[in-house]
Amino acid sequence: MIESTQKEIESFVGVTEAHAPFYKVSAMYLKEVGDFAGYYREALRYLGVEDIGKMTPEERHVQAVLIGFAALLGENVYNFGELLAHPILKALEGSSEKWLSEVLYAFNCGDLNKFYSLEKQWSEWDDLKRKKDFLVGKIRLLAIMELALARPSKERRISFKEIATKCQVQKNEVEFLVMKALSKDLVRGAIDQVNQAVLITWVQPRVLNTSQVLSMANRIAAWSKDVIAMENIVSENAREILTKS
Repeated sequence: MIESTQKEIESFVGVTEAHAPFYKVSAMYLKEVGDFAGYYREALRYLGVEDIGKMTPEERHVQAVLIGFAALLGENVYNFGELLAHPILKALEGSSEKWLSEVLYAFNCGDLNKFYSLEKQWSEWDDLKRKKDFLVGKIRLLAIMELALARPSKERRISFKEIATKCQVQKNEVEFLVMKALSKDLVRGAIDQVNQAVLITWVQPRVLNTSQVLSMANRIAAWSKDVIAMENIVSENAREILTKS
């Protein structure tokens, strides 16, 4: 029923009045069957077409909590940017679940220290407490992505020691962790076992938050300066050749 209706919905041009109710029902079905990743996907679609201003404060709060949990518990959900940019999370401000927003930001940045500092709050929820090992593994993979994104593309040769420190693992656990990130296509590159380093050539695209965008802007500015400097060198060399000839 849902699959056949989804095909009809996707055949419509633009957003219709049918989209929001369908995505809401689809999301709730996936929640009931325990498909966190599916719920996260459909709930984002629902929030993308629904006017949250028409929701009651309680409804907004429930939606924020549910989609926040789904983002954390969903298999292969590593892109938190779209959710973090959505105003639905403002419903958590001033509530007893304010910590959830902070945990989501910690995951997005691969910040294990922040995650552990909030353990008292999130461990009160059985769904999260039971999945602690899964959550730690997930944020470690996000930490690898963040470590690579924070560097210029030509400086993405990262030592095992640096990865171990960022991900809070033993040095002998780094290779397995990186292999997991590679197998999930979160990053691409090669492991240099001899020199105990990883060369990352690509990071899975994702929606960036403000600080990540600023970091990228700084890297682009630095790259632009390098290009201009190289252009000047080439220009000077060309002038010397022309003068000699």
